[in-house]
Amino acid sequence: MKLLDKIQHQGRELTGRALDRHLRLGVTGLSGSGKTAFITSLVQQLTMGDQSANLPFFDVVQSQRYLGGRLAKPPLDVPRFPLEQNLQALQQSPPQWPASTQGWSQLSLTLRYKASTGLRAHLQSHSELALDIIDYPGEWLLDLPLLDMNYKQWCEFSWQLFSKPHRVDVAAHFNQQLAAISLDNATELQLQTLTDSYKALLQQFHQTPGAYLNQPGRLLVPGTLAGAPMLQLFPLLPHQVSADSALAKKLTQHYESYCAHVIKPFYQKHFSGLDRQVILVDCLSALNAGYAAMTELQQALQLILKSFHYGPASLLGRLFSPSIDKVLFAASKADHATPEQHKALTLLLQQFLQQPLKHSQYQAAKTEAMAIAAIRASSSGFVQSDGLPQPCISGTSLEQKAVTFFPGDVPAQLPTAQMFAQHQFAFIPLRPLPWQDCKPLPHVRMDHVLQYLLGDKLR
Repeated sequence: MKLLDKIQHQGRELTGRALDRHLRLGVTGLSGSGKTAFITSLVQQLTMGDQSANLPFFDVVQSQRYLGGRLAKPPLDVPRFPLEQNLQALQQSPPQWPASTQGWSQLSLTLRYKASTGLRAHLQSHSELALDIIDYPGEWLLDLPLLDMNYKQWCEFSWQLFSKPHRVDVAAHFNQQLAAISLDNATELQLQTLTDSYKALLQQFHQTPGAYLNQPGRLLVPGTLAGAPMLQLFPLLPHQVSADSALAKKLTQHYESYCAHVIKPFYQKHFSGLDRQVILVDCLSALNAGYAAMTELQQALQLILKSFHYGPASLLGRLFSPSIDKVLFAASKADHATPEQHKALTLLLQQFLQQPLKHSQYQAAKTEAMAIAAIRASSSGFVQSDGLPQPCISGTSLEQKAVTFFPGDVPAQLPTAQMFAQHQFAFIPLRPLPWQDCKPLPHVRMDHVLQYLLGDKLR
C-alpha cells in the first residue's frame, strides 16, 4: 500500500506539473536566517482563510477569490515539516522561536481559488494549485560548493578561511594538533580522534558571530548519517595534503564518497526540481559581527547560489528539467530595525547579492529584493526626544526584558573596514510578539512575498 500511495502521489505531481498546477518552492538560507519561521508563517497565512485585513497586497485575497488552503497528505516516507510544534512554541508564555531544523522535511498544500482569467474562470467553480515547500538545515546548504572542489582544494580553501581575524584564534588549537600528527597513521583511532576535534572546532565556529562557512555541514547536523565512516572528515594543513601519505589518501576517499553519496543526492532530490526560490539573509546579524563576518556572508551566498539552475519555465522544462524562474531575495528580521530603515536594508541586501543577482538575471530569472519579517518580534512607533519625534521599536529581549529603543541606522551600502573600526552596530535579538492561535501571525510584508511568489499562479 505504501508503494501504491507513492506511485499515486508521483502521478498527481506529474499531471499537476504538466498543467502548470504544481509548484515546488525552495526556502534557502544559512543557519539562523529564519527559514523555519518563514515557512511557518507562510503556511499559516495560506491556511487561515480570508485575511483581507492581514494580507492587503495579496491580490487573490483582496479580490475575494481565495477559497482557502489545506495541508495535503504527503507520502508516508517523506518527513513532515513540524508546523504544529512551531505554532505551539509561538503560543507559549513567553513566546518561543521555533526550534532550528535538524533534518530535511516537506509540507504540501492545496490552494483553492476562483480563477479570474481564461476558460477556467468560466467553466470551473474553483481551481487548485499544489504547493510543495522544502525545508532543510542551513548547515547542509553549505556543502554544495564542495561539489566544485577536490579534497586538496577544500583543504586550501578551509585554512584560508580559518586565517581570517574572527576565526584564527579559534582554529589555533586544531592547527597545532594537525601539525603534530603522523601522516602515515590512518588508523581508526586517529581518524576518529581528529574528526572529533574538528567537529568541536566547527561547533565553536557555529557559535562565533559571523563564521558562516562551516563544512562539512553533516558534522554539525548529521541527520541519519551519524556515525557513518564518510563523516570521518577534516581538512589537513595544505602542505600535508601534497604528501603521498596514508592519511591524505584515506581522507580524500572519504571526501569523494561524501560528495558522491551525500551532497549530490541531496541536491538532486531537493534542489534540482525547484520552480521558485526564497533566499533569506540576516543582514543585521552580519553587521553586528563586523567586517570580516560581513565579507564571509557575502562569499558564502555567492558560492551557494552558483549551484542552482535559473531560467524561464516551459512545459518540457517543468516536466523533465525544472529551473527556477522567480527568486525572492529577502532581508529577514526587518522588524529589528525601524520602518524607515527598511529601504536602506533592502539596498544593503542588494549589495550583498550583487553578483548572485547578476547571475540569476543573466539566466532570465525574475528577481526581487525586499525587507521582511515573517513573524513580528516588535511594534514600531515614536518617542519624544528634545521635543522631536524619534522612531523606535518596542519588544521583549531574549532575557524577557521589555525594551523600547532606536536600534540605529542601517547603511544602504556595504560598510568599509574603516567604518566598522569607527562604528559598532548593535541590532538586538528579540522574542516573537505574543500571539493567539485563532489569529493570523503578525508579519512585515508577507503579503508582498505571497503576491510575488504565487500571485501569477492564482489568477
